[in-house]
Amino acid sequence: MNTMNSSCKVTADKEIIIVYFIVGCLLSLIGILLNLCSCLLFCRAKSLYNTPYSIFIIALSLADIVKLFSEYIVHLLFFYIQHPYFVCSITWFLTMTSENTSYAFLCALGIERNLKVWITDRRCLITRRRACIIMFIIVILVCIYNHPFLFVPSNVFYCFFRFFNQTYLFQCNEAYFSSYGLTFSLTNLLFIENLGLNNVILPFIIILTNIILIIGLRRRSHQRCHRFRSRKTDDWRERSVILYMLLSSLSFLFLTAPVGLLFVWESYRGRRLPTDNLAIIFDLMEIFHHCSHFPILLMTSSIIRHKTYQIIFEPRVSRNSIYKHSSSQREINCQRTNRIITNNSTTS
Repeated sequence: MNTMNSSCKVTADKEIIIVYFIVGCLLSLIGILLNLCSCLLFCRAKSLYNTPYSIFIIALSLADIVKLFSEYIVHLLFFYIQHPYFVCSITWFLTMTSENTSYAFLCALGIERNLKVWITDRRCLITRRRACIIMFIIVILVCIYNHPFLFVPSNVFYCFFRFFNQTYLFQCNEAYFSSYGLTFSLTNLLFIENLGLNNVILPFIIILTNIILIIGLRRRSHQRCHRFRSRKTDDWRERSVILYMLLSSLSFLFLTAPVGLLFVWESYRGRRLPTDNLAIIFDLMEIFHHCSHFPILLMTSSIIRHKTYQIIFEPRVSRNSIYKHSSSQREINCQRTNRIITNNSTTS
């Protein structure tokens, strides 16, 4: 039988809670908009859409949209939906699944770049079709990995905060699940998550792929320069991709690792989910991370900036040119008509 325990109070200051809801709202809306722009860009630009690189970027943007929705907007739904399965199961499943898929797509992107740099046999490269298959496999594996969150919880404990003399639900502070003959808690699952894919396995793969990628590009650039006495412009394009991945990886480590490590530390000390000022600030940093991929792309890639400019401004230019052409054509027709009328009048 589910228990609604209101003994947990958010220990963060009221000012920090207000900042969380206001700044979190702005960041979530901006992040969803930016990730939608990223999807639109890679879908409309044919030169980008036909590459396996675009598949992972689009998948990464969609995962970030789900993450922003589950990290912040769902908190607003807690004011109206307080069902234990929604608060303690579905919310955490969406949060952890979107996080893990987002980081896994970054890993897949790094592996795809490494194959392009290190392997000369084109049959071994990741094609667009293979990228789609890899994307679906990642989603399925992550859902299987996180499926314990979807079990029906029992002995649910909520955490509330008080604002303007009213009490509001903030998050599920603890819940217990029974399955496969085992009984485990929400804290246990999050402890495994933070010491598993989130803060150990995926960060290690991301850092390792970046190091191997930098070594591979420097090796190939050295071979072209000293053996063939040539330097291709593709190197600069690949370096922009490397710079994007490097900045994305750094933002991933500095903006997402603190909240995971804080959860691990509080679990190790035998406490439940932290709700102090530091935890809320770290949550905002994590939200900011999932808004940063498209701005980093614009900052590091001149091709992305050029394609974005084309999609935004060239349709207006083409419409203006069509309008000018049609207006000039009408003027020419009017002049011809006036000449004909004038000629007819003079002849008559």
